[in-house]
Amino acid sequence: MRVDNKIIEEAKNQLKREEFERITIFNGGSFYELPYDIVLKLTSITENRIIDIETRPEFIDYKRLIETKTNLKARKLVVRIGFEVFNEYIRNVVLRKGIPQTELYRIADISKKIKENKEDIEIIAYVLFGIEKVPEEEVIRSVKEFNKLFDGVIAIRYKKYLPHHPNPVPVSRELALFLEENTLLVDWGEEDFWELQVTGKQEASRSKD
Repeated sequence: MRVDNKIIEEAKNQLKREEFERITIFNGGSFYELPYDIVLKLTSITENRIIDIETRPEFIDYKRLIETKTNLKARKLVVRIGFEVFNEYIRNVVLRKGIPQTELYRIADISKKIKENKEDIEIIAYVLFGIEKVPEEEVIRSVKEFNKLFDGVIAIRYKKYLPHHPNPVPVSRELALFLEENTLLVDWGEEDFWELQVTGKQEASRSKD
């Protein structure tokens, strides 16, 4: 996704009209695919705020997360990773994520080191639900396991975008209640909290600090 000076200026103008304590940067991929000069320019909107970014696990290590927080001058850095499900077979064969279990535990070790050093950085796992071939018991297991390993879970209801993608499935009341009680956020696709994006637009998303 194209990110340039014009978009950053639009974001700065939005912040002049309304104050945001927390900003989520979406760029259509991993945050670490952004050019370094753009990351540095983002400090004009990220300084002294809680900043959420998304990335694949292979892009990060402990040192890089510390550098990212420093470069953005963020008060707190929240890193969201789309592990989707704890079960390695489902994650890589069904969902084709290409994330081995060893990588999951590597990130968990980074999270542990962050806590030990009392850095203002959190790692959050995405969990996908409402998708065929991902049983609800695996969704529940994923939430429980990721809550042990990381700083919380965001549950996202699956949406089908292309004909060859898996089909969505109904969500039981029991799972819905479990997710509401055991995750930081459940994204049902009916958002009501405005967050500023790096695209210069706004997107509704419920969030808990």
